[in-house]
Amino acid sequence: MVAGSHILKTLSLATTLRMARLLLSFVLTCALARHLGGAGFGHLAVAMAVVSILLSVGELGFARYTVRELMKHGSDQPAVLGITITARFIVSVVLFAGLIAWIGWRRPEGALLLAVYGTQILTNPATETLAWLEAHGRVSKAVIAQFIGFIVSAFCIALGIWQNAPLWFFALTYALEGWVFIALSAFVFWHHGGRVKPRAFQFSRALALVSRSWPELASQAALILLFRLDTMMIEWLRGPEEAGIYGAAVRVSEMAYFVPGILATLFLPRLMEARQNDSVLFEKRVVDYLSASVILSFVVAAGLLLLSPWMSTAFGSEFARSGEMLRVHAWAFIPYAIGIARTQILTVEDRLAANLSSVILAVAINAWLNLVWIPAHGGVGAAWATLVSYTLAWVVCTYLSPGLRMHVSGFMTSAFVGLPRFTLLRVRALLHP
Repeated sequence: MVAGSHILKTLSLATTLRMARLLLSFVLTCALARHLGGAGFGHLAVAMAVVSILLSVGELGFARYTVRELMKHGSDQPAVLGITITARFIVSVVLFAGLIAWIGWRRPEGALLLAVYGTQILTNPATETLAWLEAHGRVSKAVIAQFIGFIVSAFCIALGIWQNAPLWFFALTYALEGWVFIALSAFVFWHHGGRVKPRAFQFSRALALVSRSWPELASQAALILLFRLDTMMIEWLRGPEEAGIYGAAVRVSEMAYFVPGILATLFLPRLMEARQNDSVLFEKRVVDYLSASVILSFVVAAGLLLLSPWMSTAFGSEFARSGEMLRVHAWAFIPYAIGIARTQILTVEDRLAANLSSVILAVAINAWLNLVWIPAHGGVGAAWATLVSYTLAWVVCTYLSPGLRMHVSGFMTSAFVGLPRFTLLRVRALLHP
């Protein structure tokens, strides 16, 4: 009960700060979109999309595995971090150098934005300290550090708008958020006794870790590509202004993406405990988790639908068509939330690799639909491509893929059938048995 109380307190802090961040971020995003216009906002959105994909590759899928290694009894924690941090440092430097080389070769529009925001790739190795903080029950420190980084970035964005700063300055402010967050987290890490042994790095041990983490790496990279592909393809097929209009809808819809993550964090410890001790109880809790995810997704989708008519008021008349795109994204949130729940269930069962084929298929279908629909329908076509690909990846493939059909589809069917009698009291009983 003490551990559960600590988790709930941390989540309460995280949720409070996240809500404050969402509110302030929405106001700043609206102001920034009005300041930059559709084309400028589009260039910024594309730069952030490209770098986010590189960041996911640079993580090497280590996050969950690093925590597991650190929590092993008798593990040499400084040596573990020496291996993971050095491995990610090598990959991050290669990725950043590759990005700069590509910029020099292709000279794309918005090259300076890519170079400036791309410096965030170099923060990737230091994020391993977050795994140490999690393993030592100090997640709240990281939550506070992240919020401080956001406040610094928000202040700089507001200052830039006031002083009519150039476009590259705003890429710098977003990158600054990551640098401040990592610097503060690293300070907390050292202050509480965390240490790193870089000399412990061995290519053989790093490769052994990658051999176990590659399913998570591939799944995460494919997921990020699925989330960001639309923005990049819109700029390619319709130009930066259309990408900016679409980017406004994406930024608003993604503000709700943290909700399934919080639900997953609440349910995951109970699911892992039940799986180890009682298979019948585990199945019941999985069904409850899926039911709660579906109900919550409809509530959030309804909120996004209610918000969509106000996009032109918030962002300006240039972004009026963002409302139609947001309406489609609202429906896409439902399969997205189901997908987050499915991923957590597979994580508990240590079968995350089963996710990969469906996500790769969704990326391929999303790219093909974008090629067909974006030239004719612009951002609205991309939004529909997102809805179709999410539904195929997270719902349809659950029943068609052999690996998923065996382990998840039965739970999902039970959750759908049991929705009419599902109540929030079931959630409370699960979190406080």
